[in-house]
Order: sequence, then C-alpha cells, then structure tokens
Amino acid sequence: MKTNKIYILLSIFFLIIFLNSTALHAQDNWQISWQQCYGSEWDEEAVAITETPQGYLVLANIKNFDPNFDFFWDAVVYHIDKKGNLLWKRIYGGSNGEYPGDILSDKQGYYYLSIKTYSNDGDVQSVYHGAGDRWIVKIDIEGNIIWERCYGGSGEEYAARLKLLSDGNILAYSATTSGDGDVPVNYGYLDNWLLIINPDGEILQSRVFGNIGQNNIFDITETRDGGFFFATKASEVEGMVEGDYHGGQSDVWAVKLDTKLEIEWQKLYGGSGLDYGTQGVIELDNGYIFLASTDSPNDGDVWGYHYGDKPDIWVVRIDSIGNILWQKCLGGSSWDYPMAGIYQMQDSSFMVVAETWSSDGDVQGYHHGGSSGNSAYDIWMSRLSADGELLWSRCFGGAGWERPAYNVLQLADDNWLIAAGASKYKLSDSLLSGDMACVSEEYGRQIWLYNFKDCANYMPATPQPPTGPDTLCHTVDSTSVYQIAGDSTAWGYHWLLEPTEAGTITADSLQAMVKWNSSYQGPAHISAAAWNDCGESAWSTAKTTMVYSCVGMPEQKETGLAVAVYPNPAKDYIIFEMQAKAVATATPIDIFDIYGRKVASLPMVSGKAVLDVKSFSNGVYFYQLSHKGRHQAGKFVVQ
Repeated sequence: MKTNKIYILLSIFFLIIFLNSTALHAQDNWQISWQQCYGSEWDEEAVAITETPQGYLVLANIKNFDPNFDFFWDAVVYHIDKKGNLLWKRIYGGSNGEYPGDILSDKQGYYYLSIKTYSNDGDVQSVYHGAGDRWIVKIDIEGNIIWERCYGGSGEEYAARLKLLSDGNILAYSATTSGDGDVPVNYGYLDNWLLIINPDGEILQSRVFGNIGQNNIFDITETRDGGFFFATKASEVEGMVEGDYHGGQSDVWAVKLDTKLEIEWQKLYGGSGLDYGTQGVIELDNGYIFLASTDSPNDGDVWGYHYGDKPDIWVVRIDSIGNILWQKCLGGSSWDYPMAGIYQMQDSSFMVVAETWSSDGDVQGYHHGGSSGNSAYDIWMSRLSADGELLWSRCFGGAGWERPAYNVLQLADDNWLIAAGASKYKLSDSLLSGDMACVSEEYGRQIWLYNFKDCANYMPATPQPPTGPDTLCHTVDSTSVYQIAGDSTAWGYHWLLEPTEAGTITADSLQAMVKWNSSYQGPAHISAAAWNDCGESAWSTAKTTMVYSCVGMPEQKETGLAVAVYPNPAKDYIIFEMQAKAVATATPIDIFDIYGRKVASLPMVSGKAVLDVKSFSNGVYFYQLSHKGRHQAGKFVVQ
C-alpha cells in the first residue's frame, strides 16, 4: 500500500512537471512577427490602443516645446493599418496642455478619446471648469471631431479610462478632487468618480466613492447582473469605507455595485505595507480576479512577496462575495507594476502585461542597461494557470525604457498586439536595442507597436495552381497573364518562372505577367508562394504553358487527307481547302480556343470553307475535321 502511494505521488509530480514544460515549450514558436515605430522630433508615448476595420487607433502623448514657456503635452492619435502602415495622424488639444488617458471604439464606427485638459481654446471649445478637466472627444474613422465636452468641477480631474457598456452607453472613471460642477460630492483629497454618458455626451449618472483619504480608481468591470466591480485604494476605514483594515499605508478596497451604483458589498485586502488596486479587473464564472500593487512583507493577506525595496504585482482571485480563493505575488527584487492589466484565455489561464525593473524572481529575459549597468523598464508578459501557477514569462525591450500602454489587444490567445512607449536607438546602439528593430537619428521617446504571436498557427496557406494559357505562340502573344485566388492569411505573393530563359515575370500580388523570350520554345512553369509576417508558404503546384514560335508552323495530317490552311497567320479570314478531289458531301470543321472551348463550327462544301476571323481575339486556335473515317487537326494564328 505504501509503495502504491509513493507511485501515485511520483506520477502526479512528473505530470505537473510535464504540463509545465509543455506550457513552456508551447511558447517556443511565439515571436515578434512584425514591429514598427512612430513619432516625431518630440517625445511621444503610447497610452492606449483600439481596433478599427482597417487596423488600429493608437492614442499617445506628445511633448511640444514652446519658446515662451518650457514645454507642454498634447494628445496625438495614429491610425495604422494591419501591416503597420500609417494611414493618418492628428493632434488634439489647446494651448495649455493635454494628458491622454484612453481610447474606446463603440463598434459602430465612432471612437472616444479621454484626455485631461488644461486648455479652453484650440480643439477645446466646450465649457472648461478649471484646474484640469476630464475632456472626452468623439471622433469618426478619419479623426474628425463629432463632439467634445469637458466634465468636472473647480478641482482637478484625472484623465478617465473608458468602458463601453452593454446598453451602448460609455462609463468614464478616474480620480477627482472636485465636489461641484458635474461632480456631486467630495469626501476628501482624492475620490473615485464614475460618470456614465450616452453616445451624445449627455450625463446619465454621476457617482463618487471614497473617504477622507486618497482613493484612485484604475479599472472597473461591468458585471453580468448589470452592476459593477472595482478594486481601488483606501488608507483608512472612514465614511463609506468599511472592513478590516490591515494597518499599512493603504489597503485594496474592493467594491461590488448594483445596477443603481449602490454598494452591494465591499472588502479590504492587504498587509502591513502599501497595497492598492491597479489596472486589471475581470469577472469570472464564480467570482473575480484583480491586480494590485503590494510591498507588504508577507503578512495579512499577502504571501510570496519578493523581498526588495520595490513593489510586486499582486494577483488576487476571490469568489462572488469576496473570499480569497488564491493569491500570488509576481515579480523580482525591483519595481514590478501591472501597467496594462490582466486578460483571460480560453483555457482559463491568464496573461498579465506589466512593466518591470527586475532581473530575478519570476522575471525572465530582462534587458539590462548595457555596459553602464543602469536599470530601465522592460515590458513584461507572464502567463498564469487558472490556479495561479506561473506558466511562462518573457520581457520585451532594450537597454532603454520600454513601457506598455494602459491596455493591449488580445487578438487571439496566441496573438497579441502591444503598443508601448520606447527609447529611440541609433544604428550604433545595435547591442543595446534588444527586441527593437527601429533605428532613429536622435535619442528620445517614441511609440513602439509590435505583434507577438505563435507563428506556427499563422503561416500563410500555399496558393492553388495559377491559371493561365495552356499553349501559346509568342510571336502573337508576346505577354501572358497568370492569376491566383487570394487567401486571408497572406500579406502578399512571390512568383516564379522556370526556366528563367523563357522570359521575365513581373507580379502585382494576385496577378503576374510574363514577357516571353522570342528565342524560347518549350514548356514554361509558373508558380506562386504566399507570404506574411510569419514567413513564406511552399511554392504552389506549377502551371505549365507550352510556348511555340508559330512562324512556318506545319500541319499535322493523317495519310490520305490533306487540307491546306491559309493564310496562316490570318487577319480577316482563313481558308480551309482539301487537296484531294472535291467531294459532294459537306465536311464539318470545328474550331477551338487554347482553353479547349469550341468557338466556331462551319461546313466544308465541295472541299473548301472560308472562316471569318475578324471578331476573333488575337491568339492561337485549333481546328479538327473528319472525312470518311480519316481525321486532320492543326493550329492557326489570328493576329
């Protein structure tokens, strides 16, 4: 019995090792399939990204310099196609500075920008409340402003994050210090302000959550029951904040709201350090998962903290009433922060997208600061199982500062698009640029967009054989066109002509043109291969064309049946004349094009027939006739 228990335990142990190694090995085919950088002579940093039918909209900040001041920031939007090509770019703002927060698609062809503004001119034409407003701008697919409006009070409003709600309205949420104007109340220094507007910008609901301490919301999710759940920050139990406080600088304050934005339940989580909710909240089938920042030294609710002088990412899984099911600290001995949130995958695992300064602990592949040894941010992606086990970890960047936007696009579980702020690297910095393939002429900050995917699942399909002529006379058809059917997995196509001495081939995606060499006769083989960001397909089965020089082309005749065909080549008409004694009965002649389609039929009467070819396209044609069991077939040319 004891032996059986040992055997079972060993089997489970090796099964766990196998599953983990399989998960790690499954990432071996993942790669940056394409990347592109965008920017100007000024510093720019990606803030958020959303999809469009043509590609992606990236919201970023841009630092503008003014000789009368020092510098100020504007918001800039880039529209980029699915291959990374820039479609258009537009700057939004006024004269006093804007700080972008989010961009949202309404799935109806319009997009919402959320920006903190200090301006009351330029694009900011609505009523400005003072001290920094929440500015929301609705644009169309070309970047034209549909409407814009400032929301806030006499205090300061942070740039809002945006959510599209199930009823088509928009939730804007961030911190505020106001208690007037559009903000119904202020409980202390910094409160959580939830604002619901309709697609025309009209306020539907406005609620504030907080107390006398600092409360700052970074993420929220609409729940299946029509309510909301968020995890924010509370530094004391006071006012509407209730629960068991853990005695540190702050706790995570988790709140479940009903459909009327009333608190259903709330709970505090943390230890003796600084704990607060960050970007990253998901409703699950039987509860929630949220991300937080923690430096609590393995006490209270926090276990697994990587000792150092900087915070860890804290992943907390709770049930539907707030009980902790599991928790995990992610990171190393330096700064780790969940900048871009958490995303659930089809197998119930989770992807956490963060920034890191750590080169140890859970962090793998950190790019150190070159020979100087200076540390800087890397983008860090880590995958957790449904039970919180670390399955995989990878860093992206170079020796400079690379930080993700507030969100990434989960195009599929094995296909991610990341927008980031990144350092500019010169050609001489090739040993420092790491994953970045962009080369700049000056140093500074730029937008880095890259696609990270499992290319084993995204290789282009091999094209079907091209279509084109089966046979031709190059004295008549000096060029020929070949075509293939398109495929959604392909970005483009390569074409091949063999042997090369047959002619030259030029391609335009799905179509290629061959210019034939006048000295070549024989078979020519034309094939195509598809390519995309992951690689190139195999070559298609070749289309074979028989190439002839039709000058002095002899007729193929059977003994005893001789028919003269002239003039050949023909222009207006062609004559078929039997050389033997004329026969009284009509003999049918059938005419075919190079694709084998019958294009004409006429009788030979008294041993002669005349075919009008003025309506025929230039090219090679075939004829056949039969007389008393004897047959003749041949070719003629119309030009």
